[in-house]
Amino acid sequence: MTQHLQDVVGKLYRSPVDHARQVFTVSRSEAERLPRLPSVAVISITAPERSTANLDGFDHLLRLSFADVDFLKSDLSRKAIKSLTHAFTPGHADMIRSFVESLPGEITAIVVHCEGGYSRSCAVALGLHRLYGYSVEMEHLAHANSSILSVMTGHDSMDRSRAEHRQLAISRDAEKELKVALAGGTRFERKSRKSLRRSVPRK
Repeated sequence: MTQHLQDVVGKLYRSPVDHARQVFTVSRSEAERLPRLPSVAVISITAPERSTANLDGFDHLLRLSFADVDFLKSDLSRKAIKSLTHAFTPGHADMIRSFVESLPGEITAIVVHCEGGYSRSCAVALGLHRLYGYSVEMEHLAHANSSILSVMTGHDSMDRSRAEHRQLAISRDAEKELKVALAGGTRFERKSRKSLRRSVPRK
């Protein structure tokens, strides 16, 4: 058991001093080792290409699957561009809010996990803190995915719509760039073949 998991488990067994609901972030492997406490709810975030986490035994469990891509960045890598179709959406944000708002009062803590416990889970935890005032450990949330946080905390439908349109625009641009690159590669291939034919001496 990691030191971080030990710290989280210790706090799960203690009631919060100010009676505010707590939110903790852990990795997938740490989440699977959590004690199945009736006072704990879990938001499970897995990568689209991964299987679901082993979290049987939790009565209040929300499973989500989306990629760890910060789509608001202007300098996305090729890997990130490929992941845009699996990025966090306003629909995911709605599911999180609905889940949290339906939790009974005896739930004193929410544990959010993603694969590594650093980016997606931290963004969701920070979003819950800003939306509902839940207690979080800020020192563990430094690497929160800013795009996820932006979508989660959109104050009105216009803000959320802008974020969604931004995702679609980036996806379209990425698709255009890919088509141009493929077309360029085809033209280069044809040109190379012509040059090769010219260089071969005729008999």
